[in-house]
Amino acid sequence: MDSRRLETFRAVAVALSFSRAADALHLSQSAVSQQVAALEAELGGALFDRSRRQVRLTPAGAALLARVDALLGGFSEARRAVAAARGAVEGELRVSASRTVGTYFLPVPLATLGRRHPALRLKVTIDNSERVVAALLSGAADVGFVEAEVERPGIRLEPLLEDELLVVAAASHRFAGLEQITLDDLLAEPLIEREVGSGTRRVAEEHLGTAWPRVRVVAEFTEIEAIKASVEAGLGIAILSRATLAKELALGTLVARPLAGTSIRRRVSAVTVVGASELPAARELISLTRSGP
Repeated sequence: MDSRRLETFRAVAVALSFSRAADALHLSQSAVSQQVAALEAELGGALFDRSRRQVRLTPAGAALLARVDALLGGFSEARRAVAAARGAVEGELRVSASRTVGTYFLPVPLATLGRRHPALRLKVTIDNSERVVAALLSGAADVGFVEAEVERPGIRLEPLLEDELLVVAAASHRFAGLEQITLDDLLAEPLIEREVGSGTRRVAEEHLGTAWPRVRVVAEFTEIEAIKASVEAGLGIAILSRATLAKELALGTLVARPLAGTSIRRRVSAVTVVGASELPAARELISLTRSGP
C-alpha cells in the first residue's frame, strides 16, 4: 500500500472535497482523483460516494479513515528505523522541550543540526517538563529536554548543562539597589510564578522548602515572556532562569539578583526512553546542546 495514496485519501476524507484536497496537497485535482482511484482498485472497493454534490465517505472509506493515521505512522516508523540502522540523519526528528530549554537553549543547536542535514525535518513541541516526559513515554517524541530532576519509571536523564535561577525585578524596583536578596526580602514582595508542572517552579519550590507556603503569589503564567513583561510592568517579582534574561538585562529593563547565602542551580538534561532505539539525529542534537550556546 502506497503511503502517498493514503495521504491523498486522508486529505480528501478530511476536506470531503477533491478540489480542496488538491489545494492542500499542492496537486492537480486529476492527480488526486487518480491516487484515490488507484487506492480503491488496490483495496477492491469504493472509498467515496461521488453520486451527490458533496463527496461522502462510504462505509469502507470510514473504516479506512479510522486506521489511516496508524498506517501512515507505521510507514514513518519504518523509514526512521531503516535510516537509523544506516546511521543516516534524515526523515523526521520529534523533539519535546520545556519552555525554558526550548526557547533559550535549543534554537542554536537545532539550527546547526538543520544546516548540517537538509534532509532532516524537525518537529519541535514546547511544553512544561511533566508533559515533555509524557510525550516521550507515549511515543509522541523521540527526545526530550528538561531542566528539572524528573523521576519517572522508564525514562533516562542525561545531564548536559548547568543553569541558575535568579530573583528578577523591574529596574525601578528596590531590589535594583541590592547585591543579593534575602529570604525576608523575597517573602515581602508579590511573586509571579510558573504553572504547575513547570521545572522552574518545581526547582524554586524545592529550594525554598518550608518557606514556600509563605510566598505571596499574585499571578501564574505558562509563558516566560509574559512573566518578564509583567515584572517590567510592576505586577511583582519572579524567579527565572539566567538564560531567559539576556535581552532584558542588556536593555536595563530588569534586574536579576541571587538569593543571599545560596545559589539556585539546576541541570539541563536530555530525556530518552529506556530501551528505545536512539536515532542518530537525536544523539547529534544532544551533543550539540551539551556544547552550549
